[in-house]
Amino acid sequence: MQLSKKCLTAACLQRALSQTDLTEQASPEHAVRLLMLQILDSLTKKGWPPAQLQTGPRIVSAEENYGLLGYDPSEVTLGSEHTRWVDEDSLLRTQTTSQIPAALQRAAKGRQPGETLLLAAPGITFRRDSRDRWHCAEPHQMDIWVLGDPQIATHEHLLRLVGDILQTAVPAKAWVHSDSPHHYTEGGIEVNVLNDGHPVEVLECGRIAESLLRRLQIDPLRHGGLALGMGLDRLTMLHKGIPDIRLLRDQNVRVQAQMHDLNPWREVSRLPSIARDISLAVTPGLSEEALTEKMLLAAGDCAGWIEEMQVKGRWAFSDLPAQAIDRLGLLPGQENVLLRVVLRDCLRSITTAEANALYADIQAALHEGAPGAGYRMDASKV
Repeated sequence: MQLSKKCLTAACLQRALSQTDLTEQASPEHAVRLLMLQILDSLTKKGWPPAQLQTGPRIVSAEENYGLLGYDPSEVTLGSEHTRWVDEDSLLRTQTTSQIPAALQRAAKGRQPGETLLLAAPGITFRRDSRDRWHCAEPHQMDIWVLGDPQIATHEHLLRLVGDILQTAVPAKAWVHSDSPHHYTEGGIEVNVLNDGHPVEVLECGRIAESLLRRLQIDPLRHGGLALGMGLDRLTMLHKGIPDIRLLRDQNVRVQAQMHDLNPWREVSRLPSIARDISLAVTPGLSEEALTEKMLLAAGDCAGWIEEMQVKGRWAFSDLPAQAIDRLGLLPGQENVLLRVVLRDCLRSITTAEANALYADIQAALHEGAPGAGYRMDASKV
């Protein structure tokens, strides 16, 4: 099945390309970069090879981001639900792993028997993601790939790499792992850090798959290794105790003063939130990611107020009574979706009038039913 590709407008592309990459050198350095450098320095001290940093463009080909890594063209990951396409063949990278295939080929070409190399690819990535305190649409990642003789590709070495990273990044927190197959690894696992008893996913990893090496024309009888990708935003939040991912970019002076070191987070007064449920008539099957993206576009300059969006329920046309269908303006073939949208600004209280205006803009942008129909449910404080 051919998936539709909804390409970015010129304005949206320019906004993405102008977004600051917090892993890049700056003055002063951001906490995300400081933690990245601390992890890499610690790995060297623990006996891993010095990192060879890999950097690359934000716009990459579909072959680099998906094809070479083993994704099938028919997979939903390639669809516009999750990918920000620039044109038919290129996109804003969804993962820093897009820098790895070419780096692996260069490393394998020069690597000598018995030599071990460590490739590190940090940077900003671009998703069509959900919105809550752990998720954003421009997360920072770092891939770490260890290439050596085939004997290095063991589960024991993999767990040692994970442990060495987390001992530096979140030294006081326990972690657990579970099986998680990947396209380009064997024996893949997902790793969650326990934060106040709740699991937070921070990385995925595995042994480099022989199928990937063969696809890159690298001899798996001579080369093997480990592949790992970590979420730098979440690790920084867990390291410092930051409660909301939006704070990493918040321009509040008191917040920014804490974003240039790795000291524990000192609470900045969190103003009251406003939560409302918005009931809409929409095309069936729209993902939470697609709804979130439309919502953020509709919010414009106020998008930073949106702390969280959840899909609370979905109902087919046939499941609703005639009175609800009429009130919603639901058209045949559409579905009713109920969204919970939470607003909070870190700088000041949002007035009722401002909240009303923003909720109205969101409703107007997302509602696809009869013009003028639809309704919001009662406001509530959370």
